[in-house]
Amino acid sequence: MKAIKIKGRTVSEVEIENTLEALQAAVDGYIEAVTLIPGKAVMIVNEEGLLRGMAPNPIASTVANTQIVGPAVVVGVDGEDFTDIPEDVEYCIRAPFA
Repeated sequence: MKAIKIKGRTVSEVEIENTLEALQAAVDGYIEAVTLIPGKAVMIVNEEGLLRGMAPNPIASTVANTQIVGPAVVVGVDGEDFTDIPEDVEYCIRAPFA
């Protein structure tokens, strides 16, 4: 699925398999979904990032309006399923960094 990965000061479009294992690999551990736009987009983050002492992610923190550490992946949602990131959400995240 099409997603946006935010790691350090890098924002990039990625293609990620829609599996638990692939999402865990993308954020280096157990996942937690942070709602960005209800029913439209979530940010997948490492559930144990703070406990593991992962580095702050200032861009993801700004996008989510909460403290985020470690790598983050933004995807769309359809009910309880993850989907491709909606184009308008992708634009809003990537435009400031183009």
